[in-house]
Amino acid sequence: MALPSSAIEQSRQNVTDSESDNGARYRLAFLTELYYPNVGGQEVFFQELAEALVRRGHSVDVHCIGHKPGLAGQETINGVQVIRHANGGRYLSPRIAFLRRNWSDIARFSADVRRLGASDQYDFFLMNEWPVLHIPAMPKKARARSAVHWCEVRDNGPLIAIQRLFPRLVGSNFAVSPAVAQVIGAQSGEEFGVLPSGIELARYRVTERAQRSGVLCVGRVALHKNLPLLIDAFALAAAQGLKGDLVIAGDGPARPLVEAHARLSPVTERIKILGSVTEAEKIELLATSAVLGMPSKREGFPRVIAEAMASGLPVVTAGFPENGAAAVVDQYGVGIVCGTTPSAFAEALLAAEANWDEFSQIGLAGATSLDWSGVAETLENRIKEVTGK
Repeated sequence: MALPSSAIEQSRQNVTDSESDNGARYRLAFLTELYYPNVGGQEVFFQELAEALVRRGHSVDVHCIGHKPGLAGQETINGVQVIRHANGGRYLSPRIAFLRRNWSDIARFSADVRRLGASDQYDFFLMNEWPVLHIPAMPKKARARSAVHWCEVRDNGPLIAIQRLFPRLVGSNFAVSPAVAQVIGAQSGEEFGVLPSGIELARYRVTERAQRSGVLCVGRVALHKNLPLLIDAFALAAAQGLKGDLVIAGDGPARPLVEAHARLSPVTERIKILGSVTEAEKIELLATSAVLGMPSKREGFPRVIAEAMASGLPVVTAGFPENGAAAVVDQYGVGIVCGTTPSAFAEALLAAEANWDEFSQIGLAGATSLDWSGVAETLENRIKEVTGK
């Protein structure tokens, strides 16, 4: 059943108003591998959650690793104090490229985390699961008031061991989705809460079906995003009457490979690879596309699904074992989880377009639960339980 537009707008106003109605004020430290201006799912999660908590009256310091040359060692961004450790600018470009990260920076960051935990500077610590080694570095005296946010599930040996053991080191654990919570909770035997990758509902807009066309893919262009599958599926769906273009918005190391694959497509003239887009451009694309395509082999809780829901945009994703997006789509009922072949994905694109009204309205209704104010309140409630204040 479609929600009246007035009800949707009232829900948006309710979650905005709630930000001014919280209780105790806490001194919080977020300990995360990377932060703005680096762009990625976890960077956005920690930035926007930190800013939501600041709006609710808390003090938030983000401690991260400096990822490129020229970044300030310390600065304030939207009310959040950002402190960059091991700020030599080589973290993402180590001398041994195979390692992918400068591990000496991780060691220095972990040592600084140990010193922070030994101080009485903060009421509570929220740690990203990455870069991993900072979790056991947290001193025992601070572990009860520390939580780890787990953003994805990995299925190789060393990372399974980490997922089994490291949740036991801290007092609280959160996952980005119920599916991630279920898997790592079962592996570790620990209880998990859920802190999804939220959104600010007021940013997004909804347009009628007649104003929309084509398939959109938004995000970092990396190999595990598996964009050749989407390109091949789009060609098959287009041959069966799917209207509009395939628009790929984002940049990353796999972009040359994706562009080369697109040039070989029989519908290459209908494939637009835009590169990086601004926030305003992304919001416009979400509001004017007909389907969001996510062919990734590995995801946690992709923020773009929440953004699609707030824009009334149905989602199609593939059922790869490590693709957490499939569990999110199933949980909220906002689209189709399909097989992993181009033909299966093409069929799902056509089916999502055929059932557009139903998926769109379900997404709009579910988006209200993903506003940052609600995510922040979940964390506040846990901090209150732990600290008693």
